[in-house]
Amino acid sequence: MHTYYGIWIDHAHATLVKSNKLAEMTLTHFGSAVESHIHGTHDSNEHLTIVNQQKQEERRHNEMKTFSREILTHIMDADELVIFGPGTAKHEFKHQLEEHKVLAEKLKGVETTDKLTEAELKDFVKNYFNLPLTAA
Repeated sequence: MHTYYGIWIDHAHATLVKSNKLAEMTLTHFGSAVESHIHGTHDSNEHLTIVNQQKQEERRHNEMKTFSREILTHIMDADELVIFGPGTAKHEFKHQLEEHKVLAEKLKGVETTDKLTEAELKDFVKNYFNLPLTAA
């Protein structure tokens, strides 16, 4: 049976919405270890601050890569998928997804949304893939 995935993602967490053509849906939640973006402090050694910022950004990038890979292991059976959410995490996730050519070909779009309730997540996926609106 055809499998659809909607991945709502920000840097703190992600929700995976899995559906079939009958709009029978399951939700899986993922927590993230990605550090929030913190701007460097001003001190007497500006170079040290810049180096610290670079290290922090590299660490954050690696944490996001690990977070994305964890989610990717759960969508290998996708026939079609959409990535959505606020901010830049959806684009960072898309970049990781593009490393998997087979999955990248199944990506139908990247959409900007606010934080959504579970019902809104399901409705978004139903509407995006034109699935029946009557199923749970």
